[in-house]
Amino acid sequence: MVDIMRLPSRMIRYTSAFFADLGSRPVLLLCLGILLAWLMAGVPFMSFGTPTGLWGDRTFLLLHGRLFLDWPHVFRTDALGFPDRLDLLSFPFTDLTERVVQFLTTRLTGDVVVGANVYFVVIVAANFAAAFCALRSFRIRPWWSLAGAFAFAFIPYFAERSTGHDYLAAYYAAPLAFLILPRIVTAVRQQSLAGIMKDPVTLVCCMVIATSGIYYSFFSLLTWGFAGLALAAQERDWRYLPAMALPACLTLAVLVPILAFFVAVAPGDAGGFPARTAADQPLYGFRISDVIVGLEPFGVARNTLRDYMAIRGKTEGTDAWPGPVLSAFALLAALFGTLLLRRRGPGARPGHEGLTPTLNAYLAFCMIFCAPFGLGLIFNLLIRPEIRAQNRIAPFFAFAALLVLLGLWRRVALRLKSRFGRSIGGATAAVALVALLLVNSMGSAALFARQQRALLRQPAFATEMTSIRATLAAADTEGLQRILQLPTAAWPEAPAIRDFEPYNHLLPFIFSAPGISRHWSYGSTSGASESLSRSQILLKIANWPCALAELSASFNFDAVLIDRRGYDAAELAAWDSRLTAVGARLVSDDPLRRLYRLSTSDCSQPLLPSDRWLSAAAGGELDPLLDRGWHSPEAWGRWGKDAVQRILLPNRGLGSRGVVVDLRIMQLADKDGRIPRVEVRVNQTLITTISVARSMQPEEHRIVIPRLLLPQTGFTTIELRPEGFVAASRATPEDKRLLGVGLIAMRVAPSIQ
Repeated sequence: MVDIMRLPSRMIRYTSAFFADLGSRPVLLLCLGILLAWLMAGVPFMSFGTPTGLWGDRTFLLLHGRLFLDWPHVFRTDALGFPDRLDLLSFPFTDLTERVVQFLTTRLTGDVVVGANVYFVVIVAANFAAAFCALRSFRIRPWWSLAGAFAFAFIPYFAERSTGHDYLAAYYAAPLAFLILPRIVTAVRQQSLAGIMKDPVTLVCCMVIATSGIYYSFFSLLTWGFAGLALAAQERDWRYLPAMALPACLTLAVLVPILAFFVAVAPGDAGGFPARTAADQPLYGFRISDVIVGLEPFGVARNTLRDYMAIRGKTEGTDAWPGPVLSAFALLAALFGTLLLRRRGPGARPGHEGLTPTLNAYLAFCMIFCAPFGLGLIFNLLIRPEIRAQNRIAPFFAFAALLVLLGLWRRVALRLKSRFGRSIGGATAAVALVALLLVNSMGSAALFARQQRALLRQPAFATEMTSIRATLAAADTEGLQRILQLPTAAWPEAPAIRDFEPYNHLLPFIFSAPGISRHWSYGSTSGASESLSRSQILLKIANWPCALAELSASFNFDAVLIDRRGYDAAELAAWDSRLTAVGARLVSDDPLRRLYRLSTSDCSQPLLPSDRWLSAAAGGELDPLLDRGWHSPEAWGRWGKDAVQRILLPNRGLGSRGVVVDLRIMQLADKDGRIPRVEVRVNQTLITTISVARSMQPEEHRIVIPRLLLPQTGFTTIELRPEGFVAASRATPEDKRLLGVGLIAMRVAPSIQ
């Protein structure tokens, strides 16, 4: 039985022993290396009050920091999101260690941008320190470990991920997965497997890996599983299989409850993010280099090349591999790695030489994983959408390549010493090694300072910040509390609208003061697509200030913020005319945004005109109320395209005694002359069935909706369901129209009963 009270003292003792095992000089080198890594990243030249990026996925890092300042509203906030609330549980939330680091940096600095920049500084140190300690655990020389950790902290993958997928740039879990391999090998050879469960270094590594993101946890499990199989085959010892299973079980014991919690509280999480299709995944395998481009002159794989070139500018299509030196060496090591093996005595402590065959095999495995139609495709087929891109194994690939490279370099150093003498040969080997690793890392030189300078040179950045400050100042001056942001868009990954990215709606909130009670209608969460659809319908209704009151009892917007980038000049003029016609007042105007204050409106009048036919044709008054199941409008109206066609009626002003709805419809007969009857459901309740006497002839049908089926607010949903309708049913094979309902017009009137 473990004595809980003694655990802290044991952890301190074991941690001290671990660093003592590193040696005093390596600890000093580690501190020196972190300082050099910060210098390499450009930390001394940073302005911590200036962001390193503002748009795209960087927005979410800043968003998290802004919510951290509103503690305890970290997971959910009512201040953002429309017509409900922004729910951060819709984000993959297993990367807890990174979020804890950012939470601390943001809370301690009290500033979103400063907290994000300090977070990057901490991540550079963590990546470097984890790599250095892991290299030392393989008995790599201290100075060589310094160079290797330096190269690992700045592989091109870091430069790529730290411009968007910022939590993926914190890949210190990769060397930690390797750090425990020598300890497990020692436990197997000393026949002390139970000691693995008590080893605090292994325990800490497993806990950090499990809380460092689903990607790195996944690839750590793959690494251990592959190492266990490779070592069992190499040494003919089956005990490596349960030995490698132990850290995997420890990691899963921490990871599974985290996943279970967020799956339980956010069951729609997986559906909130678009998954890359299986057909796209093989294209991501061409990441070691753009070798496929070399096939173009020979006319090979033209379709694949076209598809590949279409994605290469995206995140998964960029070259984020370990760099030219490590990538090239990994290929050589995988092909000729057996030449690096050197026999060791039976009692020797495992180092990089003893694990060289396993590491070489692992490099080959990484390549197969990322090859077109390779293992990465299989994993993406089975695990979707959590593991979305094969190049996220790059940090593991890079560290294994470093281990083999440094193992080989010992041979190179010995050869140079024997040829040129100990001093000259050793110095030559060291200089050459440092030069190679610097070449491999040059893309990250002064990275953060360069990102800031590049951002400050962009006119768009200055314009954006000026617009945000002007918008916030006007909102404060006018005392605005609920702001409707246009254009409306679903999130998180909605397509751009002209030059407008939906993420831009987040920026005013991100730079607003912490704790403020103002609400911003940023899009709609994935679980509220129904509400977003209805809000878009209401915005098309002529009496739209009153329509906004229908969105929710708690959302009475007092302002409208229009992002100019989502509209052309004519549309902006139309919005201005529409808003000023209902008494709105322009309170802020800049090249990016317009902010209008809405006047208080008397919303006692109905939202729909009564006793007048509303046309379903293109641009007709009925057009915004046709919700789902309809083809694009024609000159006369619309055809249904699905098994169910829906019409939405806003409830305000429909009458206290009920509503009469007249439908002018027509239908097609099938090849046997049969015209299907149409079921009419109101708010899921079947109220009548109508039938058309003659095919393709307009007929009018009356529907009476009783008062009991009409809610006080919101919408009434009318569904038209042709009996026995099949979505692909057609009148004849030549006639492409479906057997659904053709809607020409609709009229609404209060019931006289």
